[in-house]
Amino acid sequence: MVMICLVSAKNAPGVTTTTVALAEIWPRPVLVAECDPRYGDILAGYQQGTGDMTKGLLGLAAIHQRSDITQQIYNFVQPLSPGSEARLLAGIQVPAQAPGVAGLWEPLSHLLPSMIVKRRPVDVLVDCGSLHSPYAPLALVRNADLVLLLTGDHLEHIRAAHDAVQTLTMQLTAARPYADPRWRLAAVVRPPAAQRHNTRKAIQQTLEIDAIAEVRHDERVGAELLGRRHLPGNYLRSAYMRDVRVLQASIDQQLSRPAPAARTGHLSLPAGHGEAAHVG
Repeated sequence: MVMICLVSAKNAPGVTTTTVALAEIWPRPVLVAECDPRYGDILAGYQQGTGDMTKGLLGLAAIHQRSDITQQIYNFVQPLSPGSEARLLAGIQVPAQAPGVAGLWEPLSHLLPSMIVKRRPVDVLVDCGSLHSPYAPLALVRNADLVLLLTGDHLEHIRAAHDAVQTLTMQLTAARPYADPRWRLAAVVRPPAAQRHNTRKAIQQTLEIDAIAEVRHDERVGAELLGRRHLPGNYLRSAYMRDVRVLQASIDQQLSRPAPAARTGHLSLPAGHGEAAHVG
């Protein structure tokens, strides 16, 4: 059982789409926790309104106000899609609801990593949205087994991602002060267009964390994944989904690495960061 948080530094470039795509091909039982404090896309988009809007964070938050949610959480989980083995803890629908669910982040950070659904342990993929959103689920980030920072390949995205690495490193260190925080942190490059602006290798060098995969832009699949009516019939064999499978395998590799000794020192921006990062 592992908990993997997906987060972005700037405007959430495909966090929800990547989370759902991973869940579709995940090789083990999996739960998607939609914890983006801005709003959730899965019920209206991926499920096309067929899901149960009473099951999710809002209902769980109402229970949390008066009792322990340890046993109640299972009543607020639903199938990710009809007939799917994957499960969903649905998020909020509008940003104004975020303060009402923010109190769940701390208890969920301890409950989700040990979730058992239908007597089977499950891996948990947490859609955290943008790191700098109000009421961001930082407690979940701190207790994650792996945090995936999604970034575009434009210089402005890389700069924002570099700042996010520092924030995430501090959060991860707070939870496990004697472990190297970068061991639990990796980048995923999401180019917003077919043209590359910076290579994955250059981004990895600038961020000083592993950039474990690149999920290429695919207008027909990536942009439509949350509106299933428009998906091409062979989308599971598309280049986009092939990239997602590579990402999933890379996640497993990251999780299986032995933990290194704790590092000392602090993050520093490489010399000449501004233009040196632009190599493509």
